[in-house]
Amino acid sequence: MSQFGNQIRSRGDQHDVISDPPTGDTTNCDEMRDLLSARLDGETSADEDARADLHVATCTGCREHLAGLQQLERSIRVRPAEPVPDLVASVIARVRPARLGRGGWLRPALAWVAIVMFVQSVPALVLGETAGADTHLARHLGAFGAALAIGFAYAAWKPHRAFGMLPFTAALVATTVVSAIADAATGGREVLGETIHIVEIAGLVLLWAIAGAPGWPHRSIRRGRPSASRSVRAPSTTS
Repeated sequence: MSQFGNQIRSRGDQHDVISDPPTGDTTNCDEMRDLLSARLDGETSADEDARADLHVATCTGCREHLAGLQQLERSIRVRPAEPVPDLVASVIARVRPARLGRGGWLRPALAWVAIVMFVQSVPALVLGETAGADTHLARHLGAFGAALAIGFAYAAWKPHRAFGMLPFTAALVATTVVSAIADAATGGREVLGETIHIVEIAGLVLLWAIAGAPGWPHRSIRRGRPSASRSVRAPSTTS
């Protein structure tokens, strides 16, 4: 702001006659104009502000100088706002709010899947018994199953969290199904013995549906709501 004060001072120099400062005020006008510039920048103390007010009240030249500084400050800080592209349509197109299905049946169904999976995982987790595996491995498998069941239960309780849980759950269920198919194909496990994973697949499908069915075209907003393509006007000025 000091450089702007110098510009205003050069204009104020054309005043050959400047009214005398008030009685008892020995402040030089050049010094005061620097003080006024610093005041607009918020760099003065309370005593300096009081001196400036006292001087400007009686000095015509400094009063005009202050008015020029204020006008210059407004012209710099207040200007037309830059145009902002309308991003409403693109943002809404990426948003996938939780979908609960007709009558809200998806959440209860996912909660039931979570209960079934947790019950299936308890023997392996607590007793260390599952499909002939040793105790350590059985408890690890039970922990994975119980953790997935808790995740399904949490998504049923907080459906807006379903989208964030989907990548991990999909990877876990997919790798489990692939390993089950490989075991059945090599004769290591009977096909009927692998049907237990149907519950996990059902939970993944329900989680995917609640998350907004990512990968499928997103339907437009329901009738009665404002159109997503409606533009939002930017304000003409910003301070």
